[in-house]
Amino acid sequence: MQIIAVTGYKGGVGKSTSAIHIAAYLARNHKTILIDGDLNRTAVNWSQRGEMPFTVADERQAMRVMSCHDYAVIDTPARPNSDDLQELAKGCDLLILPTTPDVVSLEPMLAIANDIGDAKY
Repeated sequence: MQIIAVTGYKGGVGKSTSAIHIAAYLARNHKTILIDGDLNRTAVNWSQRGEMPFTVADERQAMRVMSCHDYAVIDTPARPNSDDLQELAKGCDLLILPTTPDVVSLEPMLAIANDIGDAKY
C-alpha cells in the first residue's frame, strides 16, 4: 500500500480539498481510502452528502478497513507538532504540503518543509 499524507502547519490552505481530489484521482484506477484525521471531519462530512468513488474513514476506523486498499490518502489536522510531523514523514511514501499564494500561508509551509528535512514531499 502506498501512503500519501496531506499536511501543513496552517489551516484553511486546502488540505482537505486536496486530499479529496487526490483520492478521487487515484480511485479511477486503484482501490483507495481517504483517512480523515482532521478534527473538522471535512472529508467524512462530504462523504455523507453523497457517494465518493473511494472509501472514507476517520482515523479511529482506518485500521479496520485500510488493509485491502492500494492507496491511503491521509487528511491531517492543521498545526501538527514537530514530533508528530516527523513520524508522519517516516510512515508515508509522499507528503503533500498545500499552500495558498500568500505570505501568511507560505511561511508555515516553508517551515514545515524545513522541519521534515529529507522526507519525500
